Amino acid sequence: MKDRTALIVGAANDIGGAISVKFAGRGARLVLIDSDQQKLEKVFAKVAAAGAKAECIAVDWANSAAVTSAVDTIVKKYGALDILVNAIDQRDGVPITEGTVETWERSLKENITPLVSFSLNVIPVMRNQKYGRIVNIGSLEYLGTPKQANYSAAKSAIFGLTRSFALELAKDGITVNQILKGDVKTAECPLSPEEEEKGAAQLPVQRLGKPEDIAYAAAYLASGLSGYVTGQNLIVCGGKSIYSSMSA
Repeated sequence: MKDRTALIVGAANDIGGAISVKFAGRGARLVLIDSDQQKLEKVFAKVAAAGAKAECIAVDWANSAAVTSAVDTIVKKYGALDILVNAIDQRDGVPITEGTVETWERSLKENITPLVSFSLNVIPVMRNQKYGRIVNIGSLEYLGTPKQANYSAAKSAIFGLTRSFALELAKDGITVNQILKGDVKTAECPLSPEEEEKGAAQLPVQRLGKPEDIAYAAAYLASGLSGYVTGQNLIVCGGKSIYSSMSA
C-alpha cells in the first residue's frame, strides 16, 4: 500500500477513522472525505500524527456534481487514485409499523447513493491505470433483521453491487470486495456497560467488535496482496453469523 493514493469516504465515523489510521501506518497517501468538517478534522489530526501524507475534503455526497469535482481534484493533484473505501453507514432502521415510503427512500439514498456516486467517478480512473482496489463496508444486517427492514434492504443492495462490480471490473485489474461488520462498538451506536456486557455474552468470541477489527480486514483487501480476491464478502463478526439466527 506504500505510496498508493487512497480515498476514504466516510472517514469521520469511527470505522472510517480507524481505517484511515491503519492505512496511514502502511504508507498510503490519504484523502479523507466526509460531510462533517469538524469530525473530519479530528481524524485528519490522528492521521497527520502518524506521519502520513493526507488531506481532508468536506463533500456533500448527495450532490453528484460535488462528488465528481472532488474526484477530479484528487486525480489532478496526485495523478492516480488506487484505493477507494466506501465507509458510509447510516443506521436508520425502523419497525414496519413506523416505516413510510420516505423512510425507505432516505435509507437507500443515504447508504447507497454516495457509494455508487464515488464508485462511478473513480472506476474510469482505475481502468486507465489497470489497477484498483474498492472496499465497501457493509453490515451483517444485509441478511435481514427485525425492526430495520429499510436498513437491511440498503445493506443487501451493497452485497449485489459488490459482486456485480467485481465481475465487470476483474479484467481491468480492479478488485471489488465488501466487509460485512457484525456488532461493533462505536460512538455512533453508544451502549451502556450493561448493554455492552449483554451483547458480548451473545457472541462466540465474548466481546463486541472494535473499529480496528474492521480496519485490519480493510487493509488486506486494499493492499497489493489481495489481487486474486474479488467479489467476496468478508464477514467480521466475532462468529455471530455462524451462531445467531438474527431473529431476536
